[in-house]
Amino acid sequence: MHRRAPRGLQLFAILLVLFLGIAALVPLTARGAAQIVGVVSTCGGPLPFVDSATVTLVDVNGIVPPVTTTTDGGGSYVFNQPPTASYTVSVNRSGWYSGSTTTPVRFDGTTTKSIDLCLTQYVSPPNPKVLAVTVMSGGSPIRGATVAAYQPTNPTGRIQLVTQGTTGTTGVVNLTLWPAVFTLRSSASAFATVESSVDVSAQSSVTVTLAGTSVLFGHVRDPFNVPLSAGVVAWLYNPSAANTSISRLIPGTVSGSLYQFETARTPNGPYTLIVDANGYRSSSQSVTVTGTPTLIDVNLQPATPEQYATTVLYGAADWNNLTVWRNVTLNADSTLPGLDPPSLRNLRLQIDATLGNGDGTLSAPEITAFQNWLTAKGPGYVTTDGFFTTNSRSYNSTLSSFALSMSNTLGTPNAKVWINTTAQYKIKGAPPYIANGAKTYFVNLTMIPDKNVSVYQDYLYFVSFPKKYELNSTPSTISPAGAPVTISNYTTVTVDPGVWTGLPPAPATYQYRMIVSQSLQGVARGNVIAPAGKFYVVNATFTNYQAYVANNTTITFSAGASFDPNGPASNNNFTWRFTPIAT
Repeated sequence: MHRRAPRGLQLFAILLVLFLGIAALVPLTARGAAQIVGVVSTCGGPLPFVDSATVTLVDVNGIVPPVTTTTDGGGSYVFNQPPTASYTVSVNRSGWYSGSTTTPVRFDGTTTKSIDLCLTQYVSPPNPKVLAVTVMSGGSPIRGATVAAYQPTNPTGRIQLVTQGTTGTTGVVNLTLWPAVFTLRSSASAFATVESSVDVSAQSSVTVTLAGTSVLFGHVRDPFNVPLSAGVVAWLYNPSAANTSISRLIPGTVSGSLYQFETARTPNGPYTLIVDANGYRSSSQSVTVTGTPTLIDVNLQPATPEQYATTVLYGAADWNNLTVWRNVTLNADSTLPGLDPPSLRNLRLQIDATLGNGDGTLSAPEITAFQNWLTAKGPGYVTTDGFFTTNSRSYNSTLSSFALSMSNTLGTPNAKVWINTTAQYKIKGAPPYIANGAKTYFVNLTMIPDKNVSVYQDYLYFVSFPKKYELNSTPSTISPAGAPVTISNYTTVTVDPGVWTGLPPAPATYQYRMIVSQSLQGVARGNVIAPAGKFYVVNATFTNYQAYVANNTTITFSAGASFDPNGPASNNNFTWRFTPIAT
C-alpha cells in the first residue's frame, strides 16, 4: 500500500522545488546578462545624442579581437556579453570628429559596465559647401582615384580625416566640406600620392595632377641584397613639426621592394627615415630632404623573435587559486596595441608620440608614463574563461594583486624591452569550490599560436600542477587536430604552440585538453656505471647501494634503472644524497 502526502504538503513541496529551481537559475542569468553599455553625446551638450555612430570595443591588451556596434536613436550602444578583458571604446560618425576613451575599463563578465563619451560636430550651425576635385595625369582624367580630405586644425587637437571619395569617369569627385582649410591626399594605382592644401572658403573646385616626382626613394633588401617585398613599410618622421601637421609623420608609397616619398607631400627639412619589412629588424637613420631626388637603398637584418611566455601555477595542494606570470620580450621595432600610429614600427617613437611630447626622444617622465599606461591595462586575462579552466571552471583575477615590472633598457636605443606581470586568480562562482584531493582533474589550456608576420612572435606556456599531481599517461587532446603543438614534462608541463602550417584560414587559438592525475608511486634507483676498473660495488641492492671508488676519480652515476609508472623516468628531476663511509 502506498501512502500519499497531504495535498497541502504536496503543493508546498512543488512550490519549494520551483522556488529553488528559479533561485538556482538567477545567478546564472545575472552572470550571463553582463554587458558593456554607454551613451555617445555631444561634447559640451549633451544634446544632441549621436545616433548611427560606429562604436568599436577594443581590448587594450590585444588578446580579444575588436568588435563593433551602432548607436541607436538616443545615442546608446550595447555590447552583449563580450569576452572578459580590459576595454576602451572608439567612436566614428559621419559629420563628427572621431573620439576614443583612454582609461581601460575592467570587465570580468559579472557586472555591466558603462563607458560614455562625447563627440564634436564638424560645423555648428551646419554650413556645408561642395568642393569638386578633379584628378588628372598628362591632361587626362583618372578614374578610380581616391581623394581624402583632412582637417589639420580642429577642436580635437589632432589632424582628422573628414571625408573621402572616389573619382568617376570624368576624374571628378565631389566632397561635402565647409569653409575652412583642408589637406587633400589624392592617390591612384600606379601613381605617386600627392598632398595639397585647399581653402574651401575661397575655392569651390580644385585640380590635382598625379605625376609628381619622388624626392626620396630606394629599394629594401636583405643582407645579401635580395629584394624584400613582404610587409615593406617606410616612414619619414619629423618630431619638430606640429602635432596637427600632416607632414609630421609621412607614410611612404610602397610597390614591391621600392619605397618612395613624393615631392608634393614631403616638405624640405630633417627627418628620421624608418624602413621595415616582415621578419626583419627596422632601420632608422637621419636624412635631410632638400628637394633634390635622393636614392637611399636599405639593407635590413633578420629580426630576433619576440617572446611571450605565460606561466600558470596552482597552489601547493589547491585547485581553486592560481598565480599567472606573463613575461614579454619586445624588440626595438615592436608595436603594442593602443600606441599610435599603429604601423610605425618603432616602440620608442610610438611611446613618445602617444604618451609624451612627441619630440622624437624618450625622457624619464615619458618612460614612467609608459609604465603607468601598462599598469592601467591590468592583467592580460581579466578572467581565464577563454584561456584556462579546471573541470570546466574558470578563474577571476584579483585586481589588487596585479604587479608589473619593466627592464631599464627602454632608455637605450635599439635595446630589447622586458615586461613582466603577475596576478592572482580565484575560482569563479564559488561556492561551490573545486574539491581538492580528487584522483583526476581536467585542465584546458587555450593558446595563442606562434605568428610570423612582421616579426616571429614565439608563444610559450608553462602549467605547474599541485604537488603529487602530474600529466596522465592517457594521451591528451589537441584541437584543432594537426595543430603543431610540442608538449614536454609531467609535473610542470611545457606547451609550445607553433605556427599553423595547415590550410588557411589559420585558427586564432589552439586548445590543449589535459588529464591530470595523482602521481603513482615510482622507484628511484641509482648506481655507478663508469669508469671501468675505478670502482667496486660492495652492495648491489638498491635499498642499500654501496660502492668503493678510487681516489680522485670522476664517476658516472646513473638513474637509468629508475621506474615511473606515469611516463619516462628521464623526464623527472632527482635529488641524490651521498653518504661517505667512515674509515
